[in-house]
Amino acid sequence: MHDATEGGVLGALAELASASQVGLRIHLDAIPVRPEVRVVCDHVGIDPYSSISEGTLIATVRPEHADPFLAALTGAGIPAATIGEVTDPWSGTVLIDRRQELPLEHPGVDPFWAVFGQWAAETG
Repeated sequence: MHDATEGGVLGALAELASASQVGLRIHLDAIPVRPEVRVVCDHVGIDPYSSISEGTLIATVRPEHADPFLAALTGAGIPAATIGEVTDPWSGTVLIDRRQELPLEHPGVDPFWAVFGQWAAETG
């Protein structure tokens, strides 16, 4: 498990793959984004997948336990989704976006901080 705070979901996935020495195949459209998060990110021009995702946890679960794991979470009122699969390390980390396969790389500096800094300067 890994939290997705700094660098968002994509940063957390890249860190998880690196630390665990595994590959990943992730379906971008399967990653849930709350409507209010989408609206705010669109308004300030940042990517919700690479921006701070405080309160989000990435968990890898053996395939045979995935459905019961999701059922337990959703049964407890915790939104959860299967977004991809763990693969062999030599397969690399792949992000599938509209049927296009792209390398899943750490986004670097979280875009939230620039937007927050700009807001602080304007309102300070």
